[in-house]
This record gives sequence, C-alpha cells and structure tokens, in this order.
Amino acid sequence: MSSALDILWLRPLWLIAVPVALIAGAVIAWRSHGLGRWQTVTDPALLSAMRRLGHVTETRRDPAPWCLALSAALVAAGLAGPATPDPDVPRLRNLDAVTILLDLSQSVTRGGGLDDAQAAVSRLIDTQGTRPIALGVYSSESFLVSVPTEDAAALKTVVAVADAQAMPVAGSRPDRALAMARQVLTDAGAAHPDVVLVSDGGGTGPEARDLARQMAADGMRVSAVFVAPVASPYGMPPARRDGLEALTVAGAGITVDATDTRRLEALLARRQGTAATDRALRNLHYADQGRWFVLLALFPLTPLFRRRRRT
Repeated sequence: MSSALDILWLRPLWLIAVPVALIAGAVIAWRSHGLGRWQTVTDPALLSAMRRLGHVTETRRDPAPWCLALSAALVAAGLAGPATPDPDVPRLRNLDAVTILLDLSQSVTRGGGLDDAQAAVSRLIDTQGTRPIALGVYSSESFLVSVPTEDAAALKTVVAVADAQAMPVAGSRPDRALAMARQVLTDAGAAHPDVVLVSDGGGTGPEARDLARQMAADGMRVSAVFVAPVASPYGMPPARRDGLEALTVAGAGITVDATDTRRLEALLARRQGTAATDRALRNLHYADQGRWFVLLALFPLTPLFRRRRRT
C-alpha cells in the first residue's frame, strides 16, 4: 500500500543540480574571503606584524554565497518534481490484459490431465493482480467464457466446473482459439496483452504457429502450459509438448509444465501494471510537491536583505 511518505521524483535529472549548487557556493565563499588570497602570497610573520600595527582590517566571512547556494539547491530539488501519491486521483483501468485458453478436448479430459489444467489456470488467475483476465475454452470450436475482467473469484468458479461435457463437439483446434483471443484483445484495446494456452499440444500445426507469429508481431505474446496426460486414451492423439514449444517460440512466449508454472508467472508479472508505469500515466497518480521546495528556497535569502552596518 502506498503512503504519503512514498516519494517519486518526476524529473530526477534536476537532482544533479543540487550538489553542483552547493559546491559552487563553497568555491565562491572560499574565493571571496577578504584575506584568502593575501594569506597565500604574504609571509606569515609580515602579516602578523601588520596586524599588530593595525594595518590589516580583518574581514568577516560573507554568508551570501552559502545563502545563494542553499537557495539554488532547494530550487533544483523542487524542479526535480518530488511527488507523493495523490489519494484523489481517479483509478485508471489496467489495459495489460491476459487471455487464458483452456483445452477441453477429449485427449485432455479423458487423459487424466484436466485436474492439473484446472489447477494451473487457477494459479495463473490468482497471480495476475489487477490485470484483467479473459477466459476461453476450446475443442474443435472455441467459446468465450468471459471478456477481460478483474473478478478472479467468478473465473475460478467457472474453471472448477469445466469438463468435457461443456463442449458440444470433439477435436482440437488451438488456431481457432488463438483467433478468438486475438479478436477479444483487439476489441478490449489491450495495451500489453498476453495469451496463455493450457493444453496437451494437440492440434498445434502450422496454422496455429502462423497465427501465433502474427499475434507476436502485433504485440500479443503467446505462452503455453503443457498438460501431461496420466494415460493415453484409446484412439486419442498423443500429447505434443514439442508442438506447444514451437507455437510459443513463434509467439515470443515460453512453455511450462502444468505442475510448475512459476516461470510463466514471473514472465507475466513483468507486464503487470505496465500501463501504470508509463510516464504520462504515472504522473497522474502523484501530486507534485516541488512548489514547497521553491517556497523554502526563500528563507536562506532573508539574510541578504538585512541592512548592513556601516563602519
């Protein structure tokens, strides 16, 4: 949770001017000392004798260089844009959507891998934070279960009851599921979308690879979760991890096992909130407090307005 003590520098390059101003003030103060240069070229004994005779007027160090340097440093800090979270800013919708496509073909549901597939999908839903998630299921046809939403509980409820009976037709056409995901993400205006295929690799032919390549070119990263079968049902095609790996290579993503999705979770987390870290959008979430630094910069200048005493 952000607090008022969290400070973000909106224009951090201005911070370079802070030490520069202080160093410049120190140099000017040293050079402006009345006897500074005389002490370097005059014999100490002669200077001491002249002091005793009253021929040397001792000068006091001028605070003006230090006052100006401190004021300039505070102004530079203010220009750097110290900002704190603004509690009144409207909440912006996260556009970094994820679409999860669950394979409900008979090779998955009858092969004993459905439980692992459902568990993997639930884990992915739990780790996406504020990223909207769309859910689709497919066999030889694809069906959209939910448009991008942040209601994780509702999605997990649907995943828990998904089975082979939910699909009216048999077969496995991941290319159709990818085409549906592409359309959903385009319609949602997703900024940095991810597509995750949860499957045993059935049907991952050249059509699916070509579509994944096109999606990657459009900025839609395609990854996969491989669901290994417990048994090979009679008459069903074998699982194809190599097909999924070729698909994700084309889609600029990765392939992980359903029993260990941590690497995929880490990959997806890198895009979590990417829209919120955009500089223009990020600045909307913070209130610039630099004006108070400029106000503070006036106080070091007050000694400069003091009437000098005549001697």
